[in-house]
Amino acid sequence: MNSTLGVEIGTAIVSYIEPHPGHAVAFNRWYERDHFPATVKAGPGVFAGTRFVATRTCKALRPRTGRLFGDPARGSYLAVAWVLPGKQAEWDEWVGREMETIAAQDRLFPGRDHIHTAVYRWIWQSGAVDGIVALDRGFAGAIVVADEHAAPHLDLPVADLPAVVGLRLERTIVSQAGPPAHELVLGLCAGDPLAAFKTLSPRVDGCGFASPFLAAIPGTDEYADDL
Repeated sequence: MNSTLGVEIGTAIVSYIEPHPGHAVAFNRWYERDHFPATVKAGPGVFAGTRFVATRTCKALRPRTGRLFGDPARGSYLAVAWVLPGKQAEWDEWVGREMETIAAQDRLFPGRDHIHTAVYRWIWQSGAVDGIVALDRGFAGAIVVADEHAAPHLDLPVADLPAVVGLRLERTIVSQAGPPAHELVLGLCAGDPLAAFKTLSPRVDGCGFASPFLAAIPGTDEYADDL
């Protein structure tokens, strides 16, 4: 059981996206005000979700050899949603119908690349803040590490990473990268994600992917000019 309470994380929907050059502001507004609420968070079983962004400075810290998701210089926006146990198949069926609807309404956004969007299975968590509420906490940002082998547990002091969730790839939805089976660790940062990431750098340099992210600020275009 991944919670001391009754609710558990069954699966996670993780979307890792790069807007086309010159389209960052339009993409951010479309994704946060239409696509994410209407075709991710509105689906059956989704009980939490949030978004992160990697600026140029964030990307500069990524290991250059970490190519699990392709070119480490790409991939600016990350969205994560928690799904209740046993609800992923229902969400899959629902989103297929919903995507047909929004396509017919011309509500898709062609000016972006799906670096990697997939369903992950929850496998473990650690920290003082339960994973079920971690996405709602409003943390300053996140550290993401992924690897074909067991990804590091990001064992920084709990004051720096109050919540860490370990996930395993279950199924790819759409992906330019098409990565092999891997584990992904999401650590939520109470303070500066870049400073926390620099502390971890010696341990994650050999991983397939590692990056700090800043929390996206809803209702603003913050960071869209710094990708």
